[in-house]
Amino acid sequence: MKKTPRDAGFTLFEVIMALMILGLLSGAVYSITSAALQSSQATITEQAGCRRVEAFARVLRDAFLNLPRDARVFLKMGKSSSGAPVQEMVFAETSGTFGVASVAGGSLILSDRPKSDGTRTFSILRVPAKMQGNDYDRMMAEGPWIPILPGVEKIAWSFFRQGKWQETWADGAGRPEAVRLSFDYRDLPGTTLDFQFWVPPLAQPPAPSNQQTAPNPNPAPSPNANK
Repeated sequence: MKKTPRDAGFTLFEVIMALMILGLLSGAVYSITSAALQSSQATITEQAGCRRVEAFARVLRDAFLNLPRDARVFLKMGKSSSGAPVQEMVFAETSGTFGVASVAGGSLILSDRPKSDGTRTFSILRVPAKMQGNDYDRMMAEGPWIPILPGVEKIAWSFFRQGKWQETWADGAGRPEAVRLSFDYRDLPGTTLDFQFWVPPLAQPPAPSNQQTAPNPNPAPSPNANK
């Protein structure tokens, strides 16, 4: 018995089943591909965040290690343009800090400036020497801050001297033995980063010697004296 062309074709049920299987396979492939792309993007973001944090820590470590003899470091509280309190780490009368060759007697300030998304950005500002009063306040609130590391939260400074850590370090307190900085970073969620920076002590200049070497009353005879 011969099959008619109608008998040789696919039934509607078979077509529907094939489309369903194809849809399931397409959905599975899409899910796997999407998950792989998201994982890859998360890895790239995390690696980029690690590099930014490492660069920031390296620059800050160099700033503390290379403080000139007459430089001062201290922490003070300031305000942003919106009135939010900010911590300001001051490097006064320094040179070579954060790549700035000289501040001509002024200061470089590292501060955590607030952002609209709730995070903060570590930024630096160069303040000229002898700037005071309203000009100083205006510059601190609106001045040309240079962003270094965005997306930070829960920033905490502490200072080590004489066997203990303290959270404040006023101008005139001298040099701490070490400085600690901890914060949360948006691109590395779930981890509080903690850095400790050694601050080299000031080298004591050699004391001038007022003693003169007394002449030898019995000098040794010269080997050619009797020739």
